Amino acid sequence: MFVYESKVRVRYAETDQMGVVHHGNYAQYYELARTECFEACSGMSYESMEADGVMLPILEMHSKFIKPALYNQVLTIKSIVRTLPTVRLNVEYEIYNEANELINTGSTLLVFVNRQTRRPCPPPENFMKNVRPYFS
Repeated sequence: MFVYESKVRVRYAETDQMGVVHHGNYAQYYELARTECFEACSGMSYESMEADGVMLPILEMHSKFIKPALYNQVLTIKSIVRTLPTVRLNVEYEIYNEANELINTGSTLLVFVNRQTRRPCPPPENFMKNVRPYFS
């Protein structure tokens, strides 16, 4: 299992008139956290993986809203990868406010895709070499 924490400050443009983060912004929070998590556990960037001919689009996304995130709060986003990636990569998220209260949970299911054929493929071997030790 691999767990990584990211931080993000809620910007004014992400909130509604009540100062509450609009639900559509959570996809961006997940992406920010997932990208940092991906690089931390694999030693690769999305950019380098795409240069090697593999893309990683989202197949599914789920989100549960427990408490509102508010303007100017610093949120902590935990990205959790519980199982060794195969053709698919499952990432779970827990978002906490500054009082360390759980305010959102979510998940994304991504699939490794060959850039040319746009068909599912195994993850790149250099990615797997760096990720395997976390799942021994």
